[in-house]
Amino acid sequence: MKDLRKRAHGLSVADASLVLIVWCEFYIGMIDINNNYSSSVVIHVVDDEHGVREALYRLLHRAGYAVQLHSSGEEYLNQYDGAPGCVILDLLMPRMDGETLLDEICQREHNVAVLVLTGDATIASAIRVMRAGAFDLLQKPFTNPELLAALSAVLEKARPLFAKRALAEEHRQRLAGLTPSERNVMDFIVAGLTSQEIANRLGNSKKTIDIHRSRVIQKMGVASTAELIKSCVALGVEKEN
Repeated sequence: MKDLRKRAHGLSVADASLVLIVWCEFYIGMIDINNNYSSSVVIHVVDDEHGVREALYRLLHRAGYAVQLHSSGEEYLNQYDGAPGCVILDLLMPRMDGETLLDEICQREHNVAVLVLTGDATIASAIRVMRAGAFDLLQKPFTNPELLAALSAVLEKARPLFAKRALAEEHRQRLAGLTPSERNVMDFIVAGLTSQEIANRLGNSKKTIDIHRSRVIQKMGVASTAELIKSCVALGVEKEN
């Protein structure tokens, strides 16, 4: 079962990608309906200079953003709670510099976009931080409108990312609610096996497998086996062996 994406009921990678795009657009649409996208994300300002942090707080707060201030990269990493947001960080900081913090954010897969501020960026350093995962880089000095415009563009670019991660997190929570037997049956369902085939593999009766199948569909919050397969394939859930 090494390539369930291709095997699951003939669902192609392109079809799975389309399913994921539709779901992400639905989540984005829900944000638009509530008209509170800017307030639904947290802006983390990471800068070792107190005056800079306070100035950015006032600007962003007036613009309607929820803001958290951090005096160092270590402080941000210790306080991040998993909520979607944007990290505005300075490249030049003592102890943990901006590039190191960016690497940590990417390695820990924080649900954030990163906007890098720098006063002495070279072409090489700009390319390096963008390749490392930053969404944008803003050269100092900048005006308030320039910062707000850059932040708005970063958040707009990050919307599909936040939606996909929200879907994946919900999916992981639902998976955690399955019993080991239910998860085992679900893996075989995603691989395209019928209840009888699963029963033969596991040495159970078809009736027992049908009961597990029904509970899996209910706990995973889907309406049918086909929807379960599409959601698992789109989000990359595969059997763990």
